[in-house]
Amino acid sequence: MIDFPQLEYPKEVPPLEHSERLEKSIKGMKTLFNTKKIPIDKDKFINNQTNDYGTAVQNIEEYIASLIYEFLDKKKDETLVSIFHYIHFWGGITGRAIYIRNGGFDNNFNLDTYKKIVEKIIVLKQDTLCEDLLEIEKLIISMPYLGVAYGTKHLRFWSINANKNEIELPILDSIIAKKLLKKTYFSWRHYCPYVKLIQKEANSKRVSITTIERTLYNQFNKK
Repeated sequence: MIDFPQLEYPKEVPPLEHSERLEKSIKGMKTLFNTKKIPIDKDKFINNQTNDYGTAVQNIEEYIASLIYEFLDKKKDETLVSIFHYIHFWGGITGRAIYIRNGGFDNNFNLDTYKKIVEKIIVLKQDTLCEDLLEIEKLIISMPYLGVAYGTKHLRFWSINANKNEIELPILDSIIAKKLLKKTYFSWRHYCPYVKLIQKEANSKRVSITTIERTLYNQFNKK
């Protein structure tokens, strides 16, 4: 069982709060993307005048949602690749491995595999959720250096913006693992049980999973 903190959850998703940790992480990823010449418009969101990285990252989040809707409408491969990059930009420097190891992004990313991941997220159903997630997990594992923390970031964005059955999936990263699950090590085997528990919490509090997740992140990120 997880002991969720006794927090007051707002009815709407709260804004992401600025922190030094967040600023350092996003700046680091922007520098890496500049070095690797990743073709996305980073300066549209982060520049020398940026002071509030919470708002900046939230703007990236909204832009990712617009790109997902665009992909669902037009099914362009270049849009899909851009979505992948922007999710990693949004997630920060801990997602750098796929860009710097084993020859870099072009060697590690597989467009066909990512398409299959997206297709399966779109049709996820609650009554077969763990089985469906296991299939997605196998696809994610086949793509080097994606991992649980970033694999679940992709699950989050695509489920929130594209799932046909209104399933929202949370992120499972080191912050959640340490602060909420009390684990220094976490893997895919922890994911579906965590999803089920946060779904139960969301239902009991009558708020969205995204609202719980953002509230927890803001709380944990202060420490």
